[in-house]
Amino acid sequence: MPVSDTFPAIIVTGAGSGIGLETAIALGQRGRTVALCDIDEPMLAVAAAQVRAAGGEPIAIPIDLRDERAIIELVRAAGARHRLGGIVHSAALFPQLSFAESELKDLDHVMAINFRAAFALAKAGVESIGAAGGTLAFLTSGAGLLEMASDPFQQRFSLYGASKAALDRWALGIARELIATNVVVSTITPGAFVRTSGTSRIDLEDMRDLQEIDAGTVGKAVAWLVSEPRMHLAGHRLNATGFGDTWGE
Repeated sequence: MPVSDTFPAIIVTGAGSGIGLETAIALGQRGRTVALCDIDEPMLAVAAAQVRAAGGEPIAIPIDLRDERAIIELVRAAGARHRLGGIVHSAALFPQLSFAESELKDLDHVMAINFRAAFALAKAGVESIGAAGGTLAFLTSGAGLLEMASDPFQQRFSLYGASKAALDRWALGIARELIATNVVVSTITPGAFVRTSGTSRIDLEDMRDLQEIDAGTVGKAVAWLVSEPRMHLAGHRLNATGFGDTWGE
């Protein structure tokens, strides 16, 4: 079957729930082909139905993002019918652990999903995107900022924060190199706490003044970002709270 350039496909990891799901739905509302990826197959099937109902063409691909060969196959499958136009890496692990509670295996697992998978997706994705151009968008977090390291709430998210700090530094570091190949690289943070099935396990007892943003709002911002190459936003760390105001539609 020939590959269509009309509506390039977008890969979304962590698409079974939360920001990944909302991004996939928002892309579906734009009539896009969305390769939804998640390790949870039942949730992935539900998400695919939601994308189809929104007007998109879903391709559901169960995946363990610790497996580099599976990532390469994911990129191949996503670009089999439509040219690959972008990747959104939303999947993430955020264990709430103190130093005493954490072990080396926790660090390895967090870095494998939050950072190493981003690298593998980019390496395979840039080749597949080709000269026609596209976007790599990586979900980051305020937890990765140095000024947040001493915040009492953030202290138990040190592994998560470290993975996001690494992601930001790497992604924004490669942006200038890749824009020469028509590939836009940006990171985007929600800018506030997002209530999802994943974050529902977080202890918020002492967070009375918590700033929040809806996952759907973040998803719409990410979908706009990757719907076509936004060359002027290459190398930027974007904040979803500013979408429609300081950047975007």
